[in-house]
Amino acid sequence: MTHRPVTPKTLSQRQAPGSAVKSLIAVLLGWACVSSAANVSAATQPHGDILNMVEFAALQAATDQGLERVEVRVRPLDQRLRPALCDRELEIVRPHNGRVLGPVSYGVRCSGSVPWTLYLRAEVSASLDLPVLKKALPRGSILGADDLEIVTRRVTAQVADVILEPAAAEGMELKRPLPAGSTLRHGHVDLPELVSRGQMVTLIAGGGGVEVRMQGKAMGSGAQGDRLLVTNLTSGRRVEGLILPDGSIRIP
Repeated sequence: MTHRPVTPKTLSQRQAPGSAVKSLIAVLLGWACVSSAANVSAATQPHGDILNMVEFAALQAATDQGLERVEVRVRPLDQRLRPALCDRELEIVRPHNGRVLGPVSYGVRCSGSVPWTLYLRAEVSASLDLPVLKKALPRGSILGADDLEIVTRRVTAQVADVILEPAAAEGMELKRPLPAGSTLRHGHVDLPELVSRGQMVTLIAGGGGVEVRMQGKAMGSGAQGDRLLVTNLTSGRRVEGLILPDGSIRIP
């Protein structure tokens, strides 16, 4: 039996299948790494989804209060933040103070297998057509239609105290001096005083079609709708009544 000598060439040929396997493994591992990296990238929640949720929630909150021409600017997230892709529907966390205008803070929460919550700041404003003063007026001025004009204002503060309609300001008395262009708030005005202390007033009593009028004397001062103590000059008794728009007193 003849034995062939083992030469370097023969040894190389015998090792070739193992080298091919090693190369194939290296290629497969390379693809696995690439695939793994792609999966990690795809498993992060897009920042755009989070920002869009906050923008929509802030816009809806403002429009639900009757505000129009609302503008919302959401501060972008730090690009280093990479929240896990949520496997459940994202939830919105609304401001605890109920604020809808100005700086507001909203949260976006994931309650999935990898839970997280992110809070974002937003600036919300709205354009409103508001009655403002045409000119500066002193304290005690009774507002009329000629004192007001309608202008469009961009507001970023709560409008619950703002007078939105001219009719709500007309006939009201300024509680303090205001410059021209001032937006009117309910805290700026009050009903004018109709009755002063010591003033002679008409007392009205009765009902069911029978009405009695008599003279009285005011024991204090008040505006329409206030309850006021008066002295009935006919009987000398003190009674309480409601101040009517014409300054007379309705006795119950």
